[in-house]
Amino acid sequence: MKADALIIGGGLIGITTAHRLAKRGCSVALVEANEDVGLGANFANGAMLVPSQTMPWNSPGILPTLLRSIVTQNSALRIKPKAIPSLFKWGLHFLKNSKPYLHELHTRRLLELALFSMDIFEEYYKGYADQFEAKKCGTIKIYRDQPGLEAQIRSNRHLSEVGLDWEALTPDQTVEAEPHLQALAPQLAGGIRFSADVVADSRKFCQILRDDLVASGQIIHVSCQANELLMSGDRVIGARTTIGDIRAKNTILALGANTRKLAANDARSILVRPVKGYSVTYDTTGVNDLPSYPVIDEGMHVGIVPINGKLRAVGIAEFAGHDDTLSPKIIRQLDRLTKSVYPNLAQTLDGCKREPWTGFRPMSADGLPYIGETSSKGLWVNTGHGHLGWTLATGSAELLADLIMGKPTPLDASSYAVTRSH
Repeated sequence: MKADALIIGGGLIGITTAHRLAKRGCSVALVEANEDVGLGANFANGAMLVPSQTMPWNSPGILPTLLRSIVTQNSALRIKPKAIPSLFKWGLHFLKNSKPYLHELHTRRLLELALFSMDIFEEYYKGYADQFEAKKCGTIKIYRDQPGLEAQIRSNRHLSEVGLDWEALTPDQTVEAEPHLQALAPQLAGGIRFSADVVADSRKFCQILRDDLVASGQIIHVSCQANELLMSGDRVIGARTTIGDIRAKNTILALGANTRKLAANDARSILVRPVKGYSVTYDTTGVNDLPSYPVIDEGMHVGIVPINGKLRAVGIAEFAGHDDTLSPKIIRQLDRLTKSVYPNLAQTLDGCKREPWTGFRPMSADGLPYIGETSSKGLWVNTGHGHLGWTLATGSAELLADLIMGKPTPLDASSYAVTRSH
């Protein structure tokens, strides 16, 4: 078979890219190694679209934190010693991009892409919001120390120029907005409300787009592994898969942290490594009084999100290579962090069934995603979104679709180019 576009990877980024291309009249084929779309990094993610959280993780002064994490293994960001060899080149660029002026520049570029993405997301919100539990409720970030709160406010003031919407809250205002924080009130320095943030179920979103694509005559192959790229001279013309060869004018890799495996010729340029994230979803069915706001505790590095009648806690970033072992120790730590934010709910949560999960965020060395054509003609990538996959998905897909179709892009696409300088 032959298509205008072959998308390899049926996660959030891949399925959204396929959908944006199909809307432009392209014939699309998508292959996904799992038994369905949306079962990878977005299966039980933070369920938040957060333009408010666009600061890359390599903040200035991060080196001491990284070094401590190797030894202590109990911080929010940690590195497994066995992963260190694979991080050497990536890590050097990660640290290089932690310089204050680069970190600020990349934060702005991420925010620009995030705000553009929210504009595209609005189309899906209007059409399907109730089907994927989308709510424009905003988020509240809480602070237990005054210096941390003031630093965030200073940063927000600069980002207001780009379009960040935020509001500083006193401790009393924070508790008034989310009464379940009352027990934490004596420890609060204050909070910040980001009204443009959204809560939504990304797995259900993937399923909606899957059904839409199939209904419009596009092809989706699940339980299908792409093993190698097909070449004609220096041009990629598709992929050899477990169901046979699929040829396409354009081949798009949306494989997250696995993108480099098929893009061997471009591996040096695609500086992406897997970062393991964790979540615990509490089945709070039958619990009448629950938090209504997603709350992010900046100091504890945990987010707690009401979604689908449940409560989901997300946190911890672990460099562990591709080891997908679910750590009971980390799950217990995440449970303790959740109860430290909501001590009044500790007994209730102890009585709830829990669903632990872990998945890999594809983290780039400079914090920016890779969106564009590689040095191999006909081969495109959409990866490296890190902790912002849900936030950036629709905008990244729209941007890539414009590039593939040769249309002017609303943002400067060079900022996210595969061939950009690191």
